[in-house]
Amino acid sequence: MNAILQVLPAFHAGGVEQTTLLVANALAEQGLGSFIASAGGILTKKLHPDVVHICLPLNTKNPYLIFSNVKKIKKIIADHHINIVHARSRAPAWSAYFAAKSMNVSFLTTYHGAYSQNFLKWCYNRVMALGSAVIVTSRYMKNHVKKYYPNSNCIQIPSGINTKFFSSELDMPQIKALQSQWNVNDDVKIVLLVGRFTHIKGHHILLEATNRSTFKNQMIVVFVGDSKNPQLVNKLKSQAAALSLKLHVHLDEKDLRPFLNLANVVVVPTIKPEAFGRVTVEAMSMGKTVIVNDLGASSEVLNNPDWVFSYNNLESLTQKIDNALSLNPKQAQEIGAANRLRASSLYDIETLIEGHIQVYKSFLKAG
Repeated sequence: MNAILQVLPAFHAGGVEQTTLLVANALAEQGLGSFIASAGGILTKKLHPDVVHICLPLNTKNPYLIFSNVKKIKKIIADHHINIVHARSRAPAWSAYFAAKSMNVSFLTTYHGAYSQNFLKWCYNRVMALGSAVIVTSRYMKNHVKKYYPNSNCIQIPSGINTKFFSSELDMPQIKALQSQWNVNDDVKIVLLVGRFTHIKGHHILLEATNRSTFKNQMIVVFVGDSKNPQLVNKLKSQAAALSLKLHVHLDEKDLRPFLNLANVVVVPTIKPEAFGRVTVEAMSMGKTVIVNDLGASSEVLNNPDWVFSYNNLESLTQKIDNALSLNPKQAQEIGAANRLRASSLYDIETLIEGHIQVYKSFLKAG
């Protein structure tokens, strides 16, 4: 039986891990051998019964451990008759690369992030461009990889979400609970940012822009993210208070749909280029007006210049927010419907899975 091994640092609930999970389960369902090597994590509980997870200390940048992992991956390849090794992160990719080359099996990568570059970084990042196929999630990422590694064989497979799950056609008790908690009435405008609490997500930029909005006094700003940076959360709360903005912060929410459902507009003001833009697609799938900047892949995913603001330009962002909050219900519905159609047509998980299966089968056939 043909078998594919996916390699990544750990198996928690990030975007890379979610993609790995989807692909691994799909491989098993199609009768292919499906293996994952990582340091483990909560997503192991969601694996198909026929997927084999092998725990290795791959969540390390220690050169000695990276080297020692080569031997361990070689053993996995030999024991399970692996045909393809697919690496999804840099440090474990070096181990996987040398193991795959030593065992004469195909080595593929997914270049998941627009990593920073200097000479040392170029050398370290290079492994992600050494795959016989280098999967990228967007045209932006393809251009980024080709800029630094022009000989790489890039194959574009967009990341995907479950567009049936992210649907506005839902009636959840959490929605009414949030409306009550926020004291929402017909005049209130809700501006939502979903993302980890880190400086690069641009929470502070959104607060500055909404402070300038003509809808400031009718507005509630909502941040939904993780609880790993309480210092930044407190700083943002203080910033909002100083600007007399109404801010609600929600931490470690398992279901984003009630928040997306209630939002009048979803803003993605990240200050670092994104390789794809998962939140953008989730909001589009929920039929929402979405505002993104001209960095990275989010504007490519949205594909509507009316809702793209100039990076780091507060006036531009404020104008887009005011435009969104000025829409009448019919206009908002039309924009949302177009976004929903684009998300379901191009960025559903079935497209993601089928793209991976086709790439794998092309190498299995060649082998």
